[in-house]
Amino acid sequence: MKVLFIYKNENFVVPVGLCTIAAVVKQAGHETALCEVNARDPLSAVAEMRPDAVAYSASTGEVKHYSRINARIKDAFPYVSSIMGGPHATFYPEVIRDSSFDAICLGEGERAIVSWLRALEHNDPSERIPNIVTKGSTGTAIIGNLIEDLDSIPFPDYSLLYDNTPMGGYPLKSIITSRGCPYDCTYCFNARWRSLYKGKGRFVRRHSVAYVIDQLRYIRSRWPLSFVKFYDDIFAYRLDDWLECFCREYKKKIGLPFFILTRADLLTEDMVRILKDAGCRTISMSIEAGDEGTRTGLLGRNMTDRQIVDAHRLCDKHGIYTFTNCIIGLPGATLLDEQKSLDLALRSRVTWAEFVTFHPYPGTALGEATIRRGYYTPDYGRMHTSYQYASPLGCFTKRHKNVLMNYGVLAPVVVVFPWLRWLCLNVLVYLPHNILFTLAYYSAKMFVLRKKIYVTRTDFMNSFFIYFRSLKQELFRHENRDR
Repeated sequence: MKVLFIYKNENFVVPVGLCTIAAVVKQAGHETALCEVNARDPLSAVAEMRPDAVAYSASTGEVKHYSRINARIKDAFPYVSSIMGGPHATFYPEVIRDSSFDAICLGEGERAIVSWLRALEHNDPSERIPNIVTKGSTGTAIIGNLIEDLDSIPFPDYSLLYDNTPMGGYPLKSIITSRGCPYDCTYCFNARWRSLYKGKGRFVRRHSVAYVIDQLRYIRSRWPLSFVKFYDDIFAYRLDDWLECFCREYKKKIGLPFFILTRADLLTEDMVRILKDAGCRTISMSIEAGDEGTRTGLLGRNMTDRQIVDAHRLCDKHGIYTFTNCIIGLPGATLLDEQKSLDLALRSRVTWAEFVTFHPYPGTALGEATIRRGYYTPDYGRMHTSYQYASPLGCFTKRHKNVLMNYGVLAPVVVVFPWLRWLCLNVLVYLPHNILFTLAYYSAKMFVLRKKIYVTRTDFMNSFFIYFRSLKQELFRHENRDR
């Protein structure tokens, strides 16, 4: 079978899930190819390859793009079967009703996609394949067991992206070493994911250190690599045997600076010391809300202000840069609440902070509660790809949404230049949102990210390309409507 993966690239982070699915498809003996829609019209790619199937992986904001593309493909090539996986399909399987997709995949797709292709190849029905929902499916989908031995999965097929898009030349590469998160943050899908897989196997799983190191050595042998970003929900829970072994082997065999994500209530000084010695340059720990009651009650993040401040200052003490996220535009939030988030970031001495707008994604506890309270009427086909765009909630006035848009780009500038706090929060945020604010945000971001958060070695032309492309992305996220 020939399978064409269709992908719309909007950042510098490789879609590891898509590459992993492509790897298992190839391992099963099928032919794979990629169409990156910014570089090529999908219809011409289909006409050239004549695939048996096209496949997509989509978040909620992205699904409208792929729905339009798939409708065009089905009109022109009705014999081509189509399937979509990813977060949106998993938590909003109703998408199949009003779309042209032939099937959607819920949850982990490695086994499901191979079974679906086998059924397609032999003209067998696919309605009872675990994790697959088709137009002809009735009732609730069967969910298969989790893949507990992650090392049994082949390396993601990075060549699909790195050999066919400019991402291969960018020396920062992202990988994931684990699956699953045990926490119940209300704005995140992990609680729903665990419910989906209840009784289906161990939820939090991890690759062996040897698998991770071998994967990095393989990437470095094929493409430029000077910085590694580990994109696990939580890279380090505690100082355990795995972390000690990883730090020892990574320092010896890779020796490049790296970035991880964890939680402020998990980080200890012993963890910071061993990570720093291994080459950790940046640790990301989200604040999410500066008001402790909102953070623990509404968001389900049970950590104190003191824990957040201490964890970030611990990193500062040991020379590790920090990156945090704060959510603005939460249901019922006031501008005072947004200021508390900024002030807690300043108290924590974070190196960089993003202030992202709350979006009520399907399958999240807070998203569903927002809908029940009448603050949002589900219209996922209009939801922006970026959560840095205007709030979609109906509980805010147009003026308040304008202030939030300004806050999202000006608060990060204040994190870098605290002396601008009064001007930004008392004057500038109340002006009409404009491109100058976005350019100020972009300039501060690129300065901090390139000089501190990430260290990448690129020549002049590659650096120019990175700045140009990232500027286009920022304008899209903050200024342009998502068409």
